[in-house]
Amino acid sequence: YKDSDDVGELLRTMFPDSKIAQKFSIQHSKMSYVISHGLGPYFRDLLIKDIKNCERFVLCFDERTNNQNKKQLDVYFRYWSSQKGLVVTRYYRTILLGHAQVNVVVDGILGAFRTDGIDISKLLMLSRDNPNVNKTVEKMINDAMTKVNAELLNIGTCNLHVIHNGFKAGTTETNWHVENFCMNIWSWFQKSPARQEDFENIVDELNESIEKTILYFSSTRWVLLGKVIDRVLKQYHVFREYFLVYLPSKQQKQIQNNSRYDNIKEKEGPLVHLLYDELCDLYRTVLLSFLSPEHVGSTYGGALLDIDFKLAEKQLPTKKLQIGEEARRLLVDVSASDCATFFHDVKMIYHAIADNLKKHLPLKNTFLKDLHVLDPASRTKEDSADTMIRVGRAIPKLLSNAEINRIRHEFMMYAAETIDQSWYIKNKYHDSDGNNHTEYQQIDYYWNKVLSLTTSFGLPKYPTLSKIVKNILIISHGNSDVESGFSINEHIVTENRTLLSLSSINGLRSTWDAIKFYGVRSPHRVPIKIDMVRAVQKSKSVYNQEQLSLKSLADREKEQSEKREHTNEEMKKLIDRENQLLSRQKGLQDEQKKAQLLAGEGRQRLDNALKKADIIDAQAANALIGAGDEQVKLISDELFKITHELLKIQSKRKNVLSHVQKKKQNMTTTANDQF
Repeated sequence: YKDSDDVGELLRTMFPDSKIAQKFSIQHSKMSYVISHGLGPYFRDLLIKDIKNCERFVLCFDERTNNQNKKQLDVYFRYWSSQKGLVVTRYYRTILLGHAQVNVVVDGILGAFRTDGIDISKLLMLSRDNPNVNKTVEKMINDAMTKVNAELLNIGTCNLHVIHNGFKAGTTETNWHVENFCMNIWSWFQKSPARQEDFENIVDELNESIEKTILYFSSTRWVLLGKVIDRVLKQYHVFREYFLVYLPSKQQKQIQNNSRYDNIKEKEGPLVHLLYDELCDLYRTVLLSFLSPEHVGSTYGGALLDIDFKLAEKQLPTKKLQIGEEARRLLVDVSASDCATFFHDVKMIYHAIADNLKKHLPLKNTFLKDLHVLDPASRTKEDSADTMIRVGRAIPKLLSNAEINRIRHEFMMYAAETIDQSWYIKNKYHDSDGNNHTEYQQIDYYWNKVLSLTTSFGLPKYPTLSKIVKNILIISHGNSDVESGFSINEHIVTENRTLLSLSSINGLRSTWDAIKFYGVRSPHRVPIKIDMVRAVQKSKSVYNQEQLSLKSLADREKEQSEKREHTNEEMKKLIDRENQLLSRQKGLQDEQKKAQLLAGEGRQRLDNALKKADIIDAQAANALIGAGDEQVKLISDELFKITHELLKIQSKRKNVLSHVQKKKQNMTTTANDQF
């Protein structure tokens, strides 16, 4: 925000003859509330209106710890934008969590829906990654939807994570420890300018024109490992010179007792119609990398999962294993035994990848398979109408029986339609080698053209297909949209901006999303409307009102805190008095037992005296009985008083606890209503 402090001076320097520039001024404090309480809420309200007008939407979410050391849950909507005529993924809001427990995540999402008046029955599906906590989130949200006669479409977890985890399983199957090697190299040079300078000097001495930067690698973002390895391979002979020659001869102290020295594809457009075929091709490619082509054959789809890839006689010979030409060239200088070990490890890697993918890829999911019907190439296939009907039936609560009956008629009309080639082909060109290339339009661009066709009466030509297609194309093919937002978070909540409020984070993210959506990433293209101007004008008053509400809430909390302290003192006194009475009660009960024993002993003596006709002993026994009974009566009276006082104390304690609980609920309700 502080960058705005000098904007006025900049404009006056640029436009010295402008009266507007001479008067312009905006300070960081104003910029802060303009974004957090003006532009941010304005753009979020526009998004919410869009969501309320669309038929279905997909909820995308993920959480990560930010630089404030808080769990930050980012929530996005993916839906068909009537304004753009395309599928869009829009930032909705950020929710800060204490702990990312299932109930906290679900309450955060459903609470936001209630606050913004979003109908949960319009939710088509969740786009999430694979952690078990998110599976439970999906179940709990689906349970909430069943209460309003709705349900989620479930096509499984994020397939990008499935693929990534499959290949990660391969990298950890051997003792190569590539991850540790890359991390150790980076850690050796991290925060050590002297070591970095030594390395750069060696690069210069060797007269090498290579990148001097050591790439960072994190095990949580392991998919970047390939890029890091490429850089390490390019720098490898420099590393050898540095670690094996320079350090042992010039910097021995650095390497003594040093364990580190000793150890030294994603797009935003709709792709769900291609997902099944791409996953099949991927798994086939993995199998063909280590199995004979005869064994794999022309097998496709779910049948690929039935292939036994562990049969020894079906494995490719060592020389035909797919390892890449660069690796094969380097093996020329490796001993025969090391070569044998290397190829054995390669087979283990491929087996681990295939095994993991076999367990998790949805190649037997007929719904995903049927989505190829959306491809323009499937338009004239004989069974495409039946396929589209199956797709329509699969989406929960979307179509009525009458609409399902109309699918075949509309699809047959669509199949006979004259389609302009420019609707699905964006460009054709030849490369420098004379090869032909075709660049295709996004699938939502194509269908927007088709669904815009009208009858001779000006009515939509394909109303039922429109409902199906628009609500199929919003299905997420992965969770990359949310994860790419984490890089935006890192630029917003930086290490020196850890005090940013939640409203500022939401305002900045909503404003950036609007610039991307309305302005195609250019702020000057965002349309300025009267409602936006009013939102900015009111931002100060909205901010002040929020501050007053926060102060009022803080004052009430302080008052409640003081009352709680008073209540706690009162409760402590009651408990202390109760403990005293209980102790006294126990003592009296013991004394009462002794008095009863005394009276009982007197009665026994009286019986014996009467039998012996001993008048003197009878008188003594009678006196003993009288004393015992008198003592029992006195103790009973005191016990009655103590019991009565204990009941009063316990009733008072119960009332105090009930009052405190009621106050706590009222405070929570008030806070939720305000924010």
